[in-house]
Amino acid sequence: MKEIENNQWIANYRTDQPHFGLERMVELLALRGNPHLKLKVLHIGGTNGKGSTIAFLKKMLEKLGLRVGVFSSPYLIHYTDQISINGESISEARLEALMADYQSLLEGEVVANLQGTTEFEIITALAYDYFASEQVDVAIMEVGMGGLLDSTNVCQPILTGITTIGLDHVALLGDTLEAIAEQKAGIIKQGMPLVTGRIAPEALTVIDRIAEEKDAPRLAYGTDYQVRHQESVVTGEVFDYTSAVRQGRFQTSLLGLYQIENAGMAIALLDTFCQEDGRELASNDFLGQALEETSWPGRLEIVSRDPLMILDGAHNPHAIKALLVTLQERFADYHKEILFTCIKTKALEDMLDLLGAMPDTELTLTHFADSRATDESVLKEAAKSRNLSYQDWHDFLEQNLTDKKEEKQTVRIVTGSLYFLSQVRAYLMERKNENGYTKD
Repeated sequence: MKEIENNQWIANYRTDQPHFGLERMVELLALRGNPHLKLKVLHIGGTNGKGSTIAFLKKMLEKLGLRVGVFSSPYLIHYTDQISINGESISEARLEALMADYQSLLEGEVVANLQGTTEFEIITALAYDYFASEQVDVAIMEVGMGGLLDSTNVCQPILTGITTIGLDHVALLGDTLEAIAEQKAGIIKQGMPLVTGRIAPEALTVIDRIAEEKDAPRLAYGTDYQVRHQESVVTGEVFDYTSAVRQGRFQTSLLGLYQIENAGMAIALLDTFCQEDGRELASNDFLGQALEETSWPGRLEIVSRDPLMILDGAHNPHAIKALLVTLQERFADYHKEILFTCIKTKALEDMLDLLGAMPDTELTLTHFADSRATDESVLKEAAKSRNLSYQDWHDFLEQNLTDKKEEKQTVRIVTGSLYFLSQVRAYLMERKNENGYTKD
């Protein structure tokens, strides 16, 4: 698997400075016969909640008997996981074959517009190519960054969704909610329905304006559909859902109060899809089964119960706030040990302010090997200036995954970057294969 990720050819196109523009994608896909225009696409953007919402939606669509392609990044376990059909990742052999096709295009008589093509553009084009060749019934495409000029935004979707708007990638997208909303709303298409999640009023005003300009019917959280939390149970969250076409009580399989909003939006997306596609609405029992069967690694994922350790991909202030709310709600009486790091484009100081304010918490910073990662010197200086611990993450895991006699119940949380969690998860899987790291 690492051979694909570190393939010298694709590595040559890797950059920590994303390209904003669609001209290369249009040119590249045209050379491949415009596969993106042959697909029934659901295009999902937003700051947080995209992955979980897509996971819920994918499971619902699969249970309808559809072949569902999903493009989602970054990957958490294997490089191939970015591209899947009905939960089965593209095979290494197929991915390598498609990469060879794109290598021939990009290293042949290169069209001027293709110079400077990035890895993300290639893998996005490759996903469209694969889904079209496999004749999926529907393709769910997750926006990489922003929306308006994101590489995924060459499609002509039948339905779009914007989950949340928060301050993220501010150096690239803008430093206000309004500016970021302008970018996120770029995926809205003329006359195509839009479903929105829980979004702050100042950002929602921007989205409403653009949706109106494009005559895009909008189904809004809190207005056109509502979710209300009922209780937290060991296996998930129980909530009531209400819209013009559905009322019912459901339970998520994923922990976290924010997951009821993601699940609710997934229901709204599914109902809208069925209406647009001329299908009967699914029953509540059907949806309930799908929600309870949904899994999404790296989101409040318990990787060890004794000692208790959780992985969570909170990678911006908005997500950190949601994580802290859940920790306070579920683990109020626990001592908390948090291991944190992030990539360069994230608001490091803002996230440290939030984490540092959590009661009864010991915060440790770390660095991971990735060109996108925040420089180790920056993290060490932040730890020093804030009087925080700094530790190699491998040492942290080894130290904290051994049995301890603790005076107070303790929960350990590893968070801050999905790229980081990918490495942590791989390490834990290898460790488990050697001697086991979980205890039921």
